[in-house]
Amino acid sequence: MLNLAHSDRNLATRRLLMALGVSLLLHFGVLSRPGFFSSAKKATSHSPLQVSLVAPVATVATPGQPPAESASEVVLSAQESRVARKIEQQAAKPVVPVKPAEPKTQEPPSIPEVTVKPSEAKPAAPASVQTSSPPAKESADQSPGVPLPGLTGQVKRVAIDFEIYSGADRQLTGSGQHRYVSDIGGNYGVSIKQVLKDGDPAQGQPWQLEISGTIGRQGLNPILFQIQGAVSERLMALKEVPENSSALPPKGRSGRMPDGLLDRQSLLYQFMLQPPALTGGKLWLSDGATHRLYTYRLAGIESFIIPSLGGVRTIKLVFSTSDSPEIVELWLVPDLHYLPAKVRHIDRQGVITEQVVISLDFS
Repeated sequence: MLNLAHSDRNLATRRLLMALGVSLLLHFGVLSRPGFFSSAKKATSHSPLQVSLVAPVATVATPGQPPAESASEVVLSAQESRVARKIEQQAAKPVVPVKPAEPKTQEPPSIPEVTVKPSEAKPAAPASVQTSSPPAKESADQSPGVPLPGLTGQVKRVAIDFEIYSGADRQLTGSGQHRYVSDIGGNYGVSIKQVLKDGDPAQGQPWQLEISGTIGRQGLNPILFQIQGAVSERLMALKEVPENSSALPPKGRSGRMPDGLLDRQSLLYQFMLQPPALTGGKLWLSDGATHRLYTYRLAGIESFIIPSLGGVRTIKLVFSTSDSPEIVELWLVPDLHYLPAKVRHIDRQGVITEQVVISLDFS
């Protein structure tokens, strides 16, 4: 009996050892299979991290290509998950190209639209002179609106020959020369003198007129004047001129223009520097003795013939003042730097003096 029991235990022990050996052989065979450890290595966390880095720059898959494995199927460690999420968030942000800053160009300073303020000092006025002082020139807006189109820019020299007509029946009473010059220093001069044609007898006292001044941002500023003869007075005056020339000073008169205000003859060149506005404007005029504020308006466009040039297109400006029924009419040629073609003055008594251009040259 004892031998039989001992034999059974030995048999069970052998069977257990045999089963253990077979199990070891089976596990060894599985573990030693080729590619087992490389496949396990691919299942680590390095592969998903690599997929996350490449994903933002991946190109579009070609038709028929299987979709990439979802990142949710890959198990990441806590630290790698945080790194992957940070990279994906940065990749998901839209890239906005930064536009380089454009260099700022310095704009020229704007010039305020004002005229030169008259000086405070005034020469003593004779008893017949209007003594009320004109307000500052800023109130006489010379260009309140859009200027008319034309050839702008200052010219240095103008030579004009003209004829003078007087009376309602426009009788020819003489001829004259108008000369305008300016220099680089901002000075200008106007010279007007009588011209006697061949066979014309000298009528009355010879006449001439000289005006000089400066050129400012708002145009001409007359300073000095010298007048001799009755015709010169009629070309300059803002009041009635006696028909009897003996009533005028034999040596003429000279002096300073009050506050640099424009005179009627400098007015002929003012719009070369400041083109007239479509809506009109205001200007102070003076003859050296009186001064008034005039309002001008555009009265139309007219064709005109200058014998030396032929037909030209002119604009007509009409100047009037509330202080007097006096009127000044001025025809300008926009295509010739707004130089004059004709000017007409009607005084308070209705006496007409007209200058008509027959020759015009400038440079």
